[in-house]
Amino acid sequence: MLPTISALTLRPSLPGLGLFLVGLAGFLGRVPLRRAVRGRSLSSFDGKWLSFYGLVGAAGLVLALRSSRLDFLLALMPALPLGAWLLWVDLNAGARSLAAEWISIALPALLGVAMIRAGNGTWPLAGALGVGGFLSLAAPVAYLRARLALRRGGKSSLGAALSVHGVAGLIALAMQLALGLRWLWPLWMGMLLLRVLLEPKLELAVLDAKALGLRESLVCTISAFALVLSLKGLQ
Repeated sequence: MLPTISALTLRPSLPGLGLFLVGLAGFLGRVPLRRAVRGRSLSSFDGKWLSFYGLVGAAGLVLALRSSRLDFLLALMPALPLGAWLLWVDLNAGARSLAAEWISIALPALLGVAMIRAGNGTWPLAGALGVGGFLSLAAPVAYLRARLALRRGGKSSLGAALSVHGVAGLIALAMQLALGLRWLWPLWMGMLLLRVLLEPKLELAVLDAKALGLRESLVCTISAFALVLSLKGLQ
């Protein structure tokens, strides 16, 4: 949900808050829904939570529709099929592929774009938040999956993670040159690229899965913070 929090930080508004609540309700509602589908029945406990999340989502939608710029709905259109497919993957208990992980990142990024527009933000700011928010999370996730696969003795995908970071770094540089955003976030993305290049060669001990996960969560948080600071100049 980091892109949506970033959107609220950059362009706080009641319609934006409403969209945040819609996204939060959808995210949290997956848990009781998944239990109900796998258990073939809906317990009273899960039913109450689903009802609560439904009310929160409905209230958020009412707030969002108070926006004077309803073109924020355009940003949500691609989220509908992507969200439906991701929900199908979750309910069928399939192992998450990298594509599924990236879609789970793209959804809050699209929601962040809609939140900026709903709060009367410009399309350049909304687009930069969407692209930057996605890259800030997608690149570390690709690296985390590669490190975990290597740790488990599987086929290394560090080359693919390096490619993802390279593309992310180039896009960050292009965004800086085209939009004039501050340098902090592009520099941070460049540092992450150097990390993928050097860390596997210099690391003395391989971190366990939990430590890797916590570290990459911190990296994603720092990336989002750097992005927000860099986008301040576009407001």
